[in-house]
Amino acid sequence: MRHLKTILHFFLVSYIFLSSCSSDYIRELSGGYFFRGEGGNTNDILCHFPNQREIPANIVRYNYNNDFIIAEQRPNKVDDPLYSKTNYKLGRDTVYYWLIVNADKLVIGPMDKNEYSIELKKYKVPEILHLKNIN
Repeated sequence: MRHLKTILHFFLVSYIFLSSCSSDYIRELSGGYFFRGEGGNTNDILCHFPNQREIPANIVRYNYNNDFIIAEQRPNKVDDPLYSKTNYKLGRDTVYYWLIVNADKLVIGPMDKNEYSIELKKYKVPEILHLKNIN
C-alpha cells in the first residue's frame, strides 16, 4: 500500500509539474493552492501538496486572502479522471460555490448560493472578500 501511495504521489507531482509547464496562466493563491487557467473550460484550483482536495474545472470567478479561498464554478459536462468524483446534487448546469479554509485544511463544496452564504458566515470570511472574474 505504501508503494502504491508513493507511485500515486509521483504521478500527481509529475502531472502538476507538466501541467504547469504547459499552462497558459498559473497564480499562486494561499494555503499551498494555486489557480491554473488554461482557457476554455479548463480553469481549476489545485494544491501543491498530495492528498488535498481540489476544486475541479471550470472556475469562473475566485478570490483569496491568507486565510480563505472562495470560488464560483460551472462544472464541466464530464468529470476529469484526475479528480475524485464530485457530487453535483443540482446537476451540471448549475453554478456552484466553494470555500477553502486554510487553517483547517478544509475544502467545502460544491454548494448552492444559500449553503455558500451560511458557510461564509460560519467561518467568518471577511465581507470584503468578493468573487472576482478570472480575467
